[in-house]
Amino acid sequence: MLKAVIIKEIRHIIRDKVSCMILFLMPVFTLILLTYALSFEVNHYNIKVFNADNSTEAEELFVRLDSYPKIQITGRVGSVGEIEEAFATGTTRAVLMYRNGSMSLFIDSSNPLMTRSIETTMRRILEPSESIPIRYLYNQSLKKEYMPLPGLVMIIFILVSSIVLGISINREKSQGSYKLLRLTGVANHHLIFGKAIPYLVITLFHILVIYLVCLYFGVAIVGNLFTFFFLCLLYSGCCMSLGILIASWLDRPIDVLILCWIVLFVPNVFLSGFIFSNSSMNGVIKFVSDALPGTAFVSAFRNIAFKGTSFADNLPYFLLLGGELLGAGLLSLLGLKRRIPR
Repeated sequence: MLKAVIIKEIRHIIRDKVSCMILFLMPVFTLILLTYALSFEVNHYNIKVFNADNSTEAEELFVRLDSYPKIQITGRVGSVGEIEEAFATGTTRAVLMYRNGSMSLFIDSSNPLMTRSIETTMRRILEPSESIPIRYLYNQSLKKEYMPLPGLVMIIFILVSSIVLGISINREKSQGSYKLLRLTGVANHHLIFGKAIPYLVITLFHILVIYLVCLYFGVAIVGNLFTFFFLCLLYSGCCMSLGILIASWLDRPIDVLILCWIVLFVPNVFLSGFIFSNSSMNGVIKFVSDALPGTAFVSAFRNIAFKGTSFADNLPYFLLLGGELLGAGLLSLLGLKRRIPR
């Protein structure tokens, strides 16, 4: 009897694709992430330089700085007024200015942990003989609340907009009510919008709470509020479409929950730049990180909320989120049209 039970369980595992994924692929994926792809150590910092005096000494300094493995000079600034513009895209971490024979360092401090790391590295390279004045932009007091806020908002939207909505859609199929709804003439897109709108209202409530929490902790939203709210709504819609996509192709709520956790929650939390720096990622992992909606949201959130950048400055992030929303929505309609097993 024991042998029969063992054989039965082995066959069950082989037939169940989700169980196979958890047992075989998830451990390998986790091992690759934690040993190869993810690291708290930053490989390099993108900085820009400004030689206000056009001096030879400054150029020699920049050459020495660029030869350091962790520093990558990505461009030059033409005036003091262009320094903040250099930080608008979110890829420049610091600007080194050489003027009147002395150096000044400007650091993007919207991520306090990254700020401390950059400051330590730059001081070790540039400050053997003199003190370098440092100016922190966007978070001058280095409040710790600036660092976790974008990631926490991202997690809230994944939980509410993706996982809970996805399970709700799938429950309609598993309990048989989806077939009854189809008999009444309800179209697939009506079902999707009808199920999603209540969660969208809940999302609006959460966005308002997030804004009030920011005010309470003194984390001011310095950017345009309409752009900020639109970003949150667009990301929430993207999460909804991805959750519905998973629910439309799976037939059991537990499978939806597990796959949402594996495909949406874990990659977006660990690869979005929320916990680990994106600059420590390479190859395929870097490509996946850049394609994640969480990466676009966290980057745009920091730019708009902390730096006050405009919609145009963050257009690539909005296009990515909008494209994934539409793509996942269309695939969801195809998934709902397939025959559902009894």
